[in-house]
Amino acid sequence: MESMKLSRIIFAIAAIIVGVWLLGLLFKLAAWFISSLLYIAAIIVIIGIVRYWWEDRKKSKPANSRKVIDAEIINNGKK
Repeated sequence: MESMKLSRIIFAIAAIIVGVWLLGLLFKLAAWFISSLLYIAAIIVIIGIVRYWWEDRKKSKPANSRKVIDAEIINNGKK
């Protein structure tokens, strides 16, 4: 078995360093992507909550305003 030449050892070490560096870049890209998806998901949840609140408000608003109007009519009629 021949011993490895110094240039081959240096090349192998450089290839390992570059591979680890590229793997780190890949992990950073994945973290950035997941972080972006979390922001998008948070915005979608906030929009959903506001929409639910708006729809619920629209459904309950006529009943509440009608009771107030009826009460005013009754109070004005007694005076």
